[in-house]
Amino acid sequence: MRKLFFSFLLFWGFSSIGYAQISASGLKAFLFGSGKEVDARQKLEDKELEDKLCDKPCPQFAFTDTEGKLWTKQNIEGKVTLINIWHVYCAACITEIPHLNELIKAYPQANFLSMTFNTPAQIKKTVTENSFLFHHLTNAISFISKTGITATPTNLLIDKTGTIRYIIRGGGEKQYKLLNEKLKELSK
Repeated sequence: MRKLFFSFLLFWGFSSIGYAQISASGLKAFLFGSGKEVDARQKLEDKELEDKLCDKPCPQFAFTDTEGKLWTKQNIEGKVTLINIWHVYCAACITEIPHLNELIKAYPQANFLSMTFNTPAQIKKTVTENSFLFHHLTNAISFISKTGITATPTNLLIDKTGTIRYIIRGGGEKQYKLLNEKLKELSK
């Protein structure tokens, strides 16, 4: 019902009949609930994802990256691996690329993979313009579905045995510091 009402407001707001001024925070609260409700829902989703994936083996996968190299669960074992789930329409995903590139420089012994449901053609411009240094695994919807990840960016940190140890969602400074801390811990 809220979405229908929002559609009406959007139509009405941009039509020549009238004008509606809705702040971004007001719209978010209207559509999804108050900030506290959104935060509580986010924490619940994070906990469910952690319960499902953490301390469990990484799901099987086999994808060829944009350079032609085959990546599987078996060939990441023996190295700490960061898998970044992203897509080209996600502003936070694009914003975090410089931070992710810094991690590659700090931990050259680790694997750094990006997985997206996008095609190689769809990511080419974003990867080039932002110098995204990860190995890019495209059309990875099967892996993303297996994990149950529904929000991006999401980062999976996998230990040398192939076990998922940490899930870090979001692309801000706080998440970057946490990724750095956990990569340091797993690399010992």
